[in-house]
Amino acid sequence: MAGMTSAAPGRHYLDVWGVAKSFRGTRVMSGMNFRMDRGELVSLLGPSGCGKTTLLRIIAGLMEADEGDVVLGGRNITRLPAHRRNISVVFQNYALFPHLTVAENVAFGLRARGTAKSACAGPVEEALRLVRMDAFATRPVSALSGGQQQRVAVARALVVQPDLLLLDEPFSALDRKLRETMQVELKALLRDRGITAIFVTHDQEEAMGVSDRIAVMNAGRIEQFADPSTLYARPATPFVMDFVGLSMRLGGRVVESGGQTCIVETAHGRISAPGGFAPGTAVQVGVRPELVAPGTGENTIRVELADAMVLGSKTVLHGAAQEGDRLICEMPGIRTGLARGDAVDLGWSVADTLIHEAAA
Repeated sequence: MAGMTSAAPGRHYLDVWGVAKSFRGTRVMSGMNFRMDRGELVSLLGPSGCGKTTLLRIIAGLMEADEGDVVLGGRNITRLPAHRRNISVVFQNYALFPHLTVAENVAFGLRARGTAKSACAGPVEEALRLVRMDAFATRPVSALSGGQQQRVAVARALVVQPDLLLLDEPFSALDRKLRETMQVELKALLRDRGITAIFVTHDQEEAMGVSDRIAVMNAGRIEQFADPSTLYARPATPFVMDFVGLSMRLGGRVVESGGQTCIVETAHGRISAPGGFAPGTAVQVGVRPELVAPGTGENTIRVELADAMVLGSKTVLHGAAQEGDRLICEMPGIRTGLARGDAVDLGWSVADTLIHEAAA
């Protein structure tokens, strides 16, 4: 797994070691090693069916792994039931009780752990104050908006002072503006409280915005585990390059290699890229669209415009490309005078060129 070490478990706050899982005889996860430190905010990012929710449920104790161990804070919790792990989960649908008030929903976890009703009031009040819902304590949750319900779900998760907080697509039911607001607020809250948390999401912008590190998952494995800047600037695999942000993408074959640079023959001409791939190697080269500009550069290709899209703060050029390729250039501001069918030179630097061996 790119970006991860193979050290034995026990060196991190959370260690998921050698975990495997099958459903109806089909192996969906094998040899999964996932580790994070205390106080980290980590996202599991990937498309539907990649295994991120399965991993989250195994950590939470809501699903049993076929193989492997889960160690939290030095304690092996692999065989512990979910209610003895001191892990809180915020579910996608929030899982609130509509017949209870806001305060009663937040107190539910405390009461389930045997806390006396009289001892719940203080912690519940503090948890609601943290999420700015203390004024709604006596209201039924059915009278709340989606964003307010999300806050109540977070308060209920935090009131028990969990060793680990898990959030399964917690913002997916919210509109875009509210989702962005909640991301900022929740990230600040977790940082202020020093809470260790794992987010599950398929939204790359959400993962980039809330996370210290992101584990990009595909087909039951982690393709790269790194901070957002590294994932974007230096994706370790073609999948990561495509899934995290947009990129120009060209398939080709190495025709020359020497020193730290190789020459790749593509459908749009030859491109120089950092790397030492041997001649004859099938590769995929790419570059982030904001690093491409009209005009010539160290690498230059001529494209026929398929579209020129003005998107407010930026203008995006799309070139006509062969199947499997993507030609894209992103420029700040509004650019006029470019239209479908125009021939345009696009240039960028060798240092900004990404290159990976093509999948077999």
